[in-house]
Amino acid sequence: MKRENTRLITAIIDEFIKEEHLEEGLNRTRLFRAWDLVVGENGARATTGKFYRDGVLYCSINSSIMRTQMYYNKENIVAQLNRMLNGTVVNKLILK
Repeated sequence: MKRENTRLITAIIDEFIKEEHLEEGLNRTRLFRAWDLVVGENGARATTGKFYRDGVLYCSINSSIMRTQMYYNKENIVAQLNRMLNGTVVNKLILK
């Protein structure tokens, strides 16, 4: 018996994700995981809330010192996040 119309499982999964419009939710999850890696353990611990909508990442930081450091390093953080996510996902970062 010969197999016809064979496809890679990754292609099937990617197609399913697009058809079911799950890309935004997956990108949000990947973004929040990438945030913890980019800002490090202390930055992740100081982050009390994360929210993403329309290319803007909102993060609540409970340490004023950490928030100030992140504020001055904002462009670098956004660039690293986008690099980790293989595209322009975050256009703006707002720290509260």
